[in-house]
Amino acid sequence: MVRKNEAHEIVVESITEALLILMKQKPLNEINISELCNKAGVSRVSFYRNFTSLEDILLKYLKKCTDEWWVEFSKKNEEEIQQTFWPALLRQYKNHTELINLLKKNDVTYILKEHIFSCCGPKPEHDEKSAYICVCLAGLIYGFVYEWIKRGMNDKPPKIDIKKMIALADGI
Repeated sequence: MVRKNEAHEIVVESITEALLILMKQKPLNEINISELCNKAGVSRVSFYRNFTSLEDILLKYLKKCTDEWWVEFSKKNEEEIQQTFWPALLRQYKNHTELINLLKKNDVTYILKEHIFSCCGPKPEHDEKSAYICVCLAGLIYGFVYEWIKRGMNDKPPKIDIKKMIALADGI
């Protein structure tokens, strides 16, 4: 017997996989909710219970991928995190090349930006200085990743010390 949480996860995965399949066949703006639900084998109610839009599916999928990576990566000591942050982050995105290419092809890389800002951008509970530091960091990460994507995700990025970048932002 499938438990409620497992059923929920199956629905979310089915919808996500169906969207990715459809995006390989045609542009995102030509996909409608009914077509997606039919492809996923779920009802429209199931869709709206879990998502607000097609873009929301992609945003939540990116978050899931990144959250799983971050749980493991953040177990490293602080020095190792600082030394390996960029290569590890880019490798994580490289592991999802198909998704990144679909975002680029459909001209919705803003979803990647929204994702990065939701992960490390300012939060309502931050004081003013912390909020500005977080927005600088999120903008830096997005700009770096976006440029790397534009350059084909193949080149090895220059070695950049994340701690120095944060210290620079802190000095603003």
